[in-house]
Amino acid sequence: MEKKTVIANISAVLSLSEELQEFLGSFTDNERAWFAQSGGDAFLKEFGSTWNESFVQIAQSVLDIYFRDLGLPEDQLPTVELTDSRRGSWMMEAALTMFGTVGTTYTLLKAVADLPKIADGLEETKKRLQSELASRFRSKIPEVIVPVLANASPTATLPRAAQSNPASVHCSIDARPLRGLTPDVSLSHSIHLAVSISRSAVSIENLGEEPIENLQIGLFKSSSQRHSWSYGEAYSKSIPRLSAKQSTSLSIDQFISEQDQSPLNLQDRGALYVDCWVQDISGIYLFNFLLE
Repeated sequence: MEKKTVIANISAVLSLSEELQEFLGSFTDNERAWFAQSGGDAFLKEFGSTWNESFVQIAQSVLDIYFRDLGLPEDQLPTVELTDSRRGSWMMEAALTMFGTVGTTYTLLKAVADLPKIADGLEETKKRLQSELASRFRSKIPEVIVPVLANASPTATLPRAAQSNPASVHCSIDARPLRGLTPDVSLSHSIHLAVSISRSAVSIENLGEEPIENLQIGLFKSSSQRHSWSYGEAYSKSIPRLSAKQSTSLSIDQFISEQDQSPLNLQDRGALYVDCWVQDISGIYLFNFLLE
C-alpha cells in the first residue's frame, strides 16, 4: 500500500429540519414507522451510506476545482477519504490525503504556492462546500424518504414545507495538518508508528494495516539529557484517528503545556533534548531525540 499524507480534515453534520422533524413526530404512536424513531435519527442511520457517498462526492468535486486552479497536476490531486460517520444527527468526517511521504507532499504543494496561502484558500472553500452539500441533500432526502413513506402502513405524503426544506448542513475544513508540513530534516524512529521531529514540526506515520484511534502525543524538552519526567511537564496533542499507511504533520506550536496552556517552542539556541511519548491502544512508546 502506498504511503499517504493527511493535509486537511473535513467534517459535516447533516440535521433534519424542524419541518421534517415535526412531520415525523406525527408517527410516534405507529410502531411500524421505523423511519420516525428518535426524531428521524433512525432514518438518517438507515441511509447513512447514501449521505456518506454524497458527502465524499461533493467534497472531492469542490476540492478538485480548488487544487486544479492552483495548478496542481491531475494525477497529483488530493483524495477525500471517509474516515468516520455516526449518529448525532448524521456526522461525517473525512481526511484529505496525498500519495507520498510528508517530504514529498511538501515539495509537490510548495511547487504551486506557499503552504500558508494554500491552507487559507482551502479553509475558505468551506462556504462553497457547505452550499453544494446543502443543495445535494435538499434534493436527496426527499428522493430517499418519499418511497419509504409510500411503503409505510398507512402510507403518507411528505408535506410541501418539509420537502422544500428537509435538512441543514454545517461543515468545516481544518487545514492545520497542511500548515504543519515542513522541509526541515527530521530525525526518525519507528515501530508500528514512525515519529519524526524537527524544531518546527512533528510527523506521525501509521506503518500498520489498521487504523489507530485516539492517539495521544506528549513532548518534553530540556537542554540536558533527563531520564525521568512528570506528566505535568508535557506539551500534549491528540489525533482522533490515523488510517493505515497515513501520516500527518503537526506544527510544534500545536502542542500545549499541561501546566499553563502555553504552546511549545523549540527555537532555543543550542542543542535540545526532546523526548516524545506516544500512546495508543497497544501501549505507550517513548522516543528520544537530540536536536543539534
